[in-house]
Amino acid sequence: MVEKFFFRKFNKCCAFLMLLLFAAGTLWAGHSPEKITLKVTNEKLVKVLEEIKKQSGYNFVYNEKFVKDLGGITVDVKEVSLDSVMKEVLKGTGLRYRIQDRIILLEKAPQVSNEKRFREIKGKVRDDRNESLPGVTVLIKGTSIGVSTDIDGNFSLNVPEGNDLLLISFVGMETLEVNLKGKTMPLDVVLKPKADELDEVVVTGYTQTTKRRSTGSVGIIKKEVFENRPVSSVDNLLQGQIAGVSVLATSGRPGASSKIRIRGTNTLTGNAEPLWVVDGVPLQKDIPDISAGQIKSGDFDNIFTTGLGGINPNDIESVTVLKDASAAAIYGSRAAGGVIVVTTKQGKAGKMKVNYSANVSIVLKPQRDMNLMNSREKLAWEQELWDEFSAKGFNSGTYYPVVGIVGMIRSGKDEFKGMSVAEQDAYIEDLASQTTDWVDILFRNSFSMSHHLSLSGGKEEFTYYLSFGYSNEKGTMKNNAYNRYNVSSKINLRPVERLNLQFGVDLASQKSDAPSMNVNPLEYAYYANPYERPYNEDGSYRGDYTYFTLNRVNGGFTEMLPEGGVNILREMEETSSDAYNTTVDLRFSVDYRLLSKFRVSGIASYSFTNNKTDNINGKESYAAFLDRLSFDSYPSTRTYGSITQTSANNSSYMARFQLGYDDLFNDQHRIGIIAGAEIRGDNAKSIYEKRYGYDDVTGNSSIPLPPKTGDNISYNQLISFGRIVDGLSGQSRTENRFASFYSAVDYTLRDKYMVSLSFRTDGSNNFGSDEQFNPTWSLGAAWHIGDEGFMQRINHVLSRLKLSLAMGYTGNINKTVKPNLIMSYESDYRKADNDMYRMGWIKNAPNPKLKWEKTRDMKVALDFGLFRDRISGVVEGYYRKSINCVTSVNVPVMTGFSSQSYNTSELENKGIEGTIRATILEYKGFRWNMSANIAWNQNKLTKYESPTGHIYGNLYVGYPLGAVFGGKTSGIDPTTGLYKFKLRSDAVINKETDYADATNYRFYLGTSTAPTTGGFNLNFSYKQFALNIGGAFTLGAKLLNDLNTPASYSSISVENKPSVEGGRESIPMRYNDLYVSHLNVRKDVVNRWRADQTVGTKYPRILDRYGERLYLDRTNPSSTDITNGALLENVSFLRVRDITFTYSLPENILKKISLSSMSFYLSMNNFITITNYSGIDPETPGATYPVTRSVSFGLNIGF
Repeated sequence: MVEKFFFRKFNKCCAFLMLLLFAAGTLWAGHSPEKITLKVTNEKLVKVLEEIKKQSGYNFVYNEKFVKDLGGITVDVKEVSLDSVMKEVLKGTGLRYRIQDRIILLEKAPQVSNEKRFREIKGKVRDDRNESLPGVTVLIKGTSIGVSTDIDGNFSLNVPEGNDLLLISFVGMETLEVNLKGKTMPLDVVLKPKADELDEVVVTGYTQTTKRRSTGSVGIIKKEVFENRPVSSVDNLLQGQIAGVSVLATSGRPGASSKIRIRGTNTLTGNAEPLWVVDGVPLQKDIPDISAGQIKSGDFDNIFTTGLGGINPNDIESVTVLKDASAAAIYGSRAAGGVIVVTTKQGKAGKMKVNYSANVSIVLKPQRDMNLMNSREKLAWEQELWDEFSAKGFNSGTYYPVVGIVGMIRSGKDEFKGMSVAEQDAYIEDLASQTTDWVDILFRNSFSMSHHLSLSGGKEEFTYYLSFGYSNEKGTMKNNAYNRYNVSSKINLRPVERLNLQFGVDLASQKSDAPSMNVNPLEYAYYANPYERPYNEDGSYRGDYTYFTLNRVNGGFTEMLPEGGVNILREMEETSSDAYNTTVDLRFSVDYRLLSKFRVSGIASYSFTNNKTDNINGKESYAAFLDRLSFDSYPSTRTYGSITQTSANNSSYMARFQLGYDDLFNDQHRIGIIAGAEIRGDNAKSIYEKRYGYDDVTGNSSIPLPPKTGDNISYNQLISFGRIVDGLSGQSRTENRFASFYSAVDYTLRDKYMVSLSFRTDGSNNFGSDEQFNPTWSLGAAWHIGDEGFMQRINHVLSRLKLSLAMGYTGNINKTVKPNLIMSYESDYRKADNDMYRMGWIKNAPNPKLKWEKTRDMKVALDFGLFRDRISGVVEGYYRKSINCVTSVNVPVMTGFSSQSYNTSELENKGIEGTIRATILEYKGFRWNMSANIAWNQNKLTKYESPTGHIYGNLYVGYPLGAVFGGKTSGIDPTTGLYKFKLRSDAVINKETDYADATNYRFYLGTSTAPTTGGFNLNFSYKQFALNIGGAFTLGAKLLNDLNTPASYSSISVENKPSVEGGRESIPMRYNDLYVSHLNVRKDVVNRWRADQTVGTKYPRILDRYGERLYLDRTNPSSTDITNGALLENVSFLRVRDITFTYSLPENILKKISLSSMSFYLSMNNFITITNYSGIDPETPGATYPVTRSVSFGLNIGF
């Protein structure tokens, strides 16, 4: 019913637009697009050209000083061709015209003087990327004699003797003065872009405007940032480029997407990522979640379900980031997180151009020293702990703890039973003789490469672009790799003057290989003891003696391990998680200029994405041992392999119809209007299957049967086994439909004052019947103060000044909640003799009032240029209020539910952004440019409504998302050996035990999300050489560096421990925990508090949870909510992201080898990182696949 309703609305809108179009056609009837009627008397040439532009749809390019003073034009023609009109108009003006690609070029007609002798000057004009420039004005300096370049950038000019200087100029380029003395013909002229007009075109996906006329907050990145870079991911390349756009790697794994936030986070439980739009088409890649009893979360590799990994960066022409409502509100309900518009390359008229680029990279294994103990140091540390905590109890036959291999040897555990002290010492000495560097064992230096080939060209009526890309990246973790293949094609047709058609097809195939393991390899590398060895003397895998034995050697339950033990290399070799992604995108767009001021456009797209995963656990692996059928529990040690296979398909479509109107009145009033309607939808389906008893040789499987308990199998056993089999396969499906209607108006007065207004309403089946449509809008204004007359006296200093104001609303679809009463079906069925019955439970109650999440956005911006734009920049301030944010809330159980998700909260983001660009030095061919940006954002939860008064999850009203709370340490108490913590100003201390109350110590310590981010770029160039240095930084992010150690007192069963009067000693934090030292620790932990060393120590005293009761927790905080404050670390960092040196061959060499361009580059990536973080990588803190260094070499060849 919802879908029918949407289509009825869409049909009505289309009918309205067609009626409007018909009325417009009636109003303009009689104005033939092929013929021109013109009647003017004694009129200025500029006015006449504007009228011709209105009737023909052709644009004019000319040098203003040739035209502005020409007048007295008198013409009276009716229904004549464009050529006839132009000849009539230009009579006696000294000008001539040429028509190229719907552009009329005006230039001075050649003048021949009998008094002077002339010489012919020929040449070619191109840009700094070796692209030919048509329509460039070439003037003899000091005269009005000049020509324009043709479509291939060539020109020919007769220059009088004695005139040796040419002025060459083009829109958006720096004017160049060329001295002809000593120059050989033909001239080779290279124009460089003007600093103040870089990135001028703003592509929003619906319209195209300029930065000058835009009232919104936008950031533009040109193709130079993406081309020929060793990083294969588009989102990673955005890091540090635009103020207010935070880009952080979530993992160093090849192919992994980055976390992107534009001006903060605007949702609590929904998707906070920005909307990606490629060539006008929003991406829709939703994949249903997979959930089943036997399907573990690690069995489904979702590496390809987010981000833009399928697009090759070399195919990108530009990226436009829409940061505020004025720029992004046209996208309505999906724009709360911002919009990133990607425009890909297309062909240009001219000869075929072939470009090939390649690069190879050496990626280095993690380099940062974690300051861990070597074998001799660790064994000495374990002996020290044995002597202090265990020897006395062992010798007296009372309680003693066992820590590390030394504890196992001294206490005679396992095969060490019966050893003499001399034999024990010899065994320990043998262990000390060899240190295993587990980082070196598990990680590697890897090799990566990429290739890209493109072909483009065509004629004015037909252009094409075709590219092929291949990327192969080996991860620094062993058995990890990423491959990508790309094919992109785009054809532009112009069968008649007013009609443009575009067809696009993109194909992408990605594959990611990685081990599927239950042990985090980086965590293992950190904690595994250095005396453990990966192989036995015969080359077989050696099981780890200590990693999993803490509980057993301390009297707890026997650990469940495979017969061969656990070896991390076996896990990496005999398990695999392979993910495959195939994407097909089809696009068709049409643009027809119906009349001189009206145009109709449309776009239709279809996308199909398939994600497949194969997750294999080999028979001998620990992963397979842990992932067994339910009847193979303790004490069974039977093992068998397994494979989990998933296939998830998503097909999406989008269709848009748009009517546009643009006009210029009296050379002062410019107006542009668009109105349109859009429908889109997607269908996704996931199928999963798990097979136990998998044979990797044949690919078949034989599911193990339950252990035999007698001669007969009971009916209940059959039912139980059937339920297990039923739960090993299944599917999930999702379907979404949307209908949207939108419009936008842009008005400009005298090219100084701008006003923009946009409106959109979206309808979705994701929301309650009362809230299905969500209107969003924006209003913006801009004033070019620098163009005012009163500013002209200082324009040599302040060359440009623009003030922008805007506000509006954007929306967000939170797909974690539905308005309907939802039945969640189980994988089990109730079976009868002749039928079976579905079973399920009511997941949530219906909510017809469920609303869209909505964000109100306000901003003010000041754009400036100094010293003729040698220095330019922009400063912006913004305030964003997100309302109706959805969270899951605990509700009274009498409702029949324990929790309910609905619109409960409000969020606030406010901040300041600054960007500056400068040309620092230009001297004799040397150029030094720089750009930098910085952004500060404050995020805060301002409202949270709950019927029970309790906040659900880690949310605190008045504090940011990701708030970190804990105690403020003031050092180690020399009396107790514990960390001292600062009391709150409102602490209540009435008795001695109040000093242990956690509420008296809790402080806000900061946020895990960096409030300040930014980046910088330095560019140096001299003739054929160029050097680029780019970096990014984050400031103010905090985290509690409490790595989840596999060994702690909580790992030990307490049943066999002696009881202690008054309860056991509380362990305030992991630094105090004796059992943490069962595995490897940092070298400096030996600098700890002891009875004979109470001051000047770095670490607190060590306590045994099961040893002597000291009652320290009676007068000291012991809750980890407080004590973990001592683990607080600042993860701010400044990283030099890349240092790239480029050399381009000079033109004379290129001609000899018949190439249009050739360049080489050497790039060093992530080599410099400045941080106080103690871990491996501050960008991916914790035991996470780190971002590491790499060295790349590449080349680019143009044919």
